[in-house]
Amino acid sequence: MNKLIYIPLLLLITLGSSCTKDHFDDTDFLKTGTAPTDEAISFKITNDNSGLVTITPNSAGATAYDIYFGDATKDPVTVLPGKQTSHIYKEGTYPVKVVASGITGLKTEITKQLVVTFRAPESLSVTASANVHDLTVSATALYATGGYKVYFGDADNEVPVLIAEGAHVTHTYAKAGKYQLKVEAQSGGAAITAATQTVTIYDALVLPMTFESPTVNYAWGDFGGNITSVIANPYPGGINTSATVGKMVKPKGETWAGNYIIMSNPIDFTSNKKFKVKIYSWRPGLRITLQLERTGDNSFQESTEAVTTQANTWEELTFDFSGKITDNSKKLQNILFFLDNGTQGDGSLNYTILFDDIILTN
Repeated sequence: MNKLIYIPLLLLITLGSSCTKDHFDDTDFLKTGTAPTDEAISFKITNDNSGLVTITPNSAGATAYDIYFGDATKDPVTVLPGKQTSHIYKEGTYPVKVVASGITGLKTEITKQLVVTFRAPESLSVTASANVHDLTVSATALYATGGYKVYFGDADNEVPVLIAEGAHVTHTYAKAGKYQLKVEAQSGGAAITAATQTVTIYDALVLPMTFESPTVNYAWGDFGGNITSVIANPYPGGINTSATVGKMVKPKGETWAGNYIIMSNPIDFTSNKKFKVKIYSWRPGLRITLQLERTGDNSFQESTEAVTTQANTWEELTFDFSGKITDNSKKLQNILFFLDNGTQGDGSLNYTILFDDIILTN
């Protein structure tokens, strides 16, 4: 038996309409497209001499930008709309070119001159430290991105030494004297900031110490209010006719006061262990302590005492370390003097001495 199948007319209409095909390959609208317009470039240049420049392109209708930096960089950088790129330049003028591409593939380009100028360094500070003939120099400044040129002042047509921020350089002078040190802080471009100072280079401080050499620095330090100076010999005669001597005064009310000087190198006790010092005192019976210490660590020290026997005249006192020092292992380098150690001074001639010709002998 045959069965009849009925399909509603509305369903047929619906099925027929669902088979209609959409077409999205119509590109005729591109034929009417134009290249990007109103193209512009903006630069943001940092003011810290880093050379960092931020480049921002802009235009109407661009989908991408190719940026050519205008320096030795050959390949461009592609930037999307609303974005930017950064590049580091040296000081100078650069033709920065931007090629803007639109959706149609059409391009527009623009070139703008970028001028990068570095500021002169500021707040230049130079540190110079001398050790006999060696001078160590360092410098700091703001915006000295190019480092520092150092001129030591001891040669004609001198070629400077270039050092970086945080670094130092040591130079050895051939002889003692006064020299004009110059440091130029480099901006990384044409601008520089210079500083000059006079440095004095001394010969080594060694024994015997006579106070007579103009190229030796007899710089005694004091503590406890003590006062030490190097003066013209006020009482030349007898065993001491030299022109220059040291003077030491123990102040009022101080029991522990003295002076010190740092020799250029640790003292050599290989053959000799006795110090002889010429002393001028205004009273006999003044106890003078000579103490030796290691530089930077006074836990390494030795001392001995001698007593004046005359007044108002030069005499030579002996400070014998024979039983105290057997070798050079303690690296004793500092010489110190105390007057009546443990007794209050009064700043008068009773607590004053002149001293000269410090020698190490056997």
